Amino acid sequence: MTFKKDNHENWMDQVSKDYNLDEEMKKHPGFGKPLPSRLFSGDIYSNFVNTAKEAGYLPPFVALQKEIRQEIAKALKLKEENAKDSELSNLIAQINEKIKKYNSSCPPSMQRGRIGLDNIENQYKIWE
Repeated sequence: MTFKKDNHENWMDQVSKDYNLDEEMKKHPGFGKPLPSRLFSGDIYSNFVNTAKEAGYLPPFVALQKEIRQEIAKALKLKEENAKDSELSNLIAQINEKIKKYNSSCPPSMQRGRIGLDNIENQYKIWE
């Protein structure tokens, strides 16, 4: 419970908010029903993955992977158009920062290497 003098929130306000939240939870269609037995059999991870897919959940690293792929395509286009080296280097540095973030959030088997001017074509094939 929170006690704030500045915002004039006291414990009765918190009790009221908690009650309203409980009432909203009770309106959901699966409230009070037992979990399906299929969730307790087999591989727990694959059950989680299937449930997440059914719910439309997209892990953040998958969205980042798509963003990196688009950025690499943009860098390839700039390289083909003979853009300024400084502009291309800045873009590659930004991409490498995103790759670092991606590698820290994805499973080890999905991690990718950094890109550079010399290997950008090969890396684009890997990121496809």
